[in-house]
Amino acid sequence: MSMDHEALIRRQVELQSRIARTIDNLKKSGMANITIDAIDNRLLRLDSCWAKFEQQHDELSSKYWDLLQAHDYWNNDFVSQVEETYLQQRIQLMTMRRSLSAAENPGSSSQVEVRSSVPLATSRSRTTLPRIQLPRFSGKYEDWPAFRDLFLSIVHGDPSTTDVEKLHYLKSCLEKEAARLIKNLPTTAENYTRAWTALQEYYENKRLLVRSCIANFSALQKMKNESAAELRKIFHCVTDVHGTLESVGRPVSSSEDFFVHFIVELMDSRSRREWETSLSGTAEPPSYSTLRTFLEQRLRILEAVHPGKSDSGSGKLNAEKGKPAHTHHAKKPEIRKGRCSLCQAEHSLMLCEVFKGKSPSERVQHVRESHLCNNCLGQHKVSDCPSKRSCAACGERHHSMLHDAHRVCEGTTTSLVAGQSPSEPTVLLATAVIRVVDRFGVRHTARALIDQGSETSLISEALAQKLKLMRSYASIAIFGVGGQQTAIARGRVSLEFTSRMDGPSMMTSALILPRLTIYAGGGGMSARDWPHLRGLELADPDFLATDPIEILLGADVHAVIIRDGIKRGRPCEPVGQNTALGWIISGAADANIKSQYVHTHQCTICDDLSMMVRRFWEQEELPVAAAPLTPEERECEDLFNRTHIRLPDGRYMVRLPVTGLLPDFSNSRQTAARVLAHVERRLERDSTMRTLYCDFMRQ
Repeated sequence: MSMDHEALIRRQVELQSRIARTIDNLKKSGMANITIDAIDNRLLRLDSCWAKFEQQHDELSSKYWDLLQAHDYWNNDFVSQVEETYLQQRIQLMTMRRSLSAAENPGSSSQVEVRSSVPLATSRSRTTLPRIQLPRFSGKYEDWPAFRDLFLSIVHGDPSTTDVEKLHYLKSCLEKEAARLIKNLPTTAENYTRAWTALQEYYENKRLLVRSCIANFSALQKMKNESAAELRKIFHCVTDVHGTLESVGRPVSSSEDFFVHFIVELMDSRSRREWETSLSGTAEPPSYSTLRTFLEQRLRILEAVHPGKSDSGSGKLNAEKGKPAHTHHAKKPEIRKGRCSLCQAEHSLMLCEVFKGKSPSERVQHVRESHLCNNCLGQHKVSDCPSKRSCAACGERHHSMLHDAHRVCEGTTTSLVAGQSPSEPTVLLATAVIRVVDRFGVRHTARALIDQGSETSLISEALAQKLKLMRSYASIAIFGVGGQQTAIARGRVSLEFTSRMDGPSMMTSALILPRLTIYAGGGGMSARDWPHLRGLELADPDFLATDPIEILLGADVHAVIIRDGIKRGRPCEPVGQNTALGWIISGAADANIKSQYVHTHQCTICDDLSMMVRRFWEQEELPVAAAPLTPEERECEDLFNRTHIRLPDGRYMVRLPVTGLLPDFSNSRQTAARVLAHVERRLERDSTMRTLYCDFMRQ
């Protein structure tokens, strides 16, 4: 490296040290000597050092660009570090100056009060109020109005704050997508207006803001049962959407009836009954304010009746229902609205709890008597059924909830049939509720099956499309129990997930399959209180639920998440195993319930066709004779055999090959000694140069 290059870098390091010691040197002069004039002089000196630093950096970049690329000065982004130090020192000096100015001019309290909301400013009018924290903004359209107004009040409207300080505050408030929008703008005074304008032009979009609010409202799920947690989620979302739409001049007053109707449709059956009871004395359509008052009262009642249990009520109610069939048809976006032909309630037949509680033969009988479609349970013939779906268990043209009755009627058998013995227990497989990160960083809840018998992790096609993850091509055959090929994966994604308690993130690679398994929880089991599982933080609190499995975590993930700790009960009681996702429950659970299927999971990945074909022709290829060595190559091999030795640390040492005789260097010793002595004396005088030189030699 050039000596001029090194000298410039040393001067840059010296300037960095001066900039970083500005506040400390001012405090060393004593509190009595810290005046406004002293601070102004320090500011001038600080700006001078920074201007000189930028000038020398431009000289380094223009003259020694190639050498600079391999130096720590460039690799460690030394300029950005010094810039941040300069800004912090300048901000502290400006803060001290404003404090002294306010103390010397108590008559200007009105002016100080205007900018008293700035976090770094202090004034006599706000000494009794807590300091206002700067807002944070991550790029969500619905959060922009609140961030904009608060930032304008705290920072933008403060006349004593310079533009470079405002831009520094603005960058510190932004996160994720919003931060990336102005990331490439240097922190200079002239760039503040440009950065704020860029944010306003991007997020001052009323159309996108309204669409974001409506999307949040339409994404709300209908309440499954009477739960304070689910009602609270709906209430908060509804009030946020209503307030945001009013703030942007798009109130729901013109379509209030539709808005109220959609909110009522989200409530559970009991809450809707209470709502209709509250309206029994009037024939006028209810307003939003009336509905909001009802929701507030209803939420207070549920929280008072079930304190601390609002999150667990869902699992207990679902576990007390009858045994559901193994089906993958009951996906909410595909449910057709209508009146149930069995109980006459406002839901489809496939969601009817009375229908689920019937035996398979009784279900078929009701379908035939009501003249319903055997495939989708709709009110039309099977020949006119528009649904492209079929039974999830056998692929025939009947609904999955009717599969057991058709299997018995046709007299067919399958290798998965079990439960002939009345004492055969129901077996629980280890499941966990995890939070999966999509392409945009948003977390989604999914149910996963932890399968130590699988060599790889799997994900359903539906969830992969929902997460919008980048997929890579893969054509891999999947083999299950008995060595039979069960599917061919047509893609692979990288999956980031955490536990439902938001623990540390984990990564895995998952193959994409259309369907993973028909396992659906504990079947007809009812919830039981096993003593050895009390008080455990379960990975899947509702492990008896019939929710579909969307992710299968293989042995690669099982080896990472397993932890010490196991809880055993009596015979025919499940076992609890501690993992990084929480306690997983598996094993025999109830000897009184017959299991109709044995869910055996084993997944072995097989090389794709191209790899197998490649091995075939490589095996049939004739061996290629080694090419003869050249005279130089033979000489190098002989030199290695004659001169190599093995060192104690295991490495080899060999004499380097040379062509011709070595030159005579005996007369150059004195010159080399003088150069070495000169370098040593120079390094003794310059400690910074000595440190850089030693670091370079160690490399």
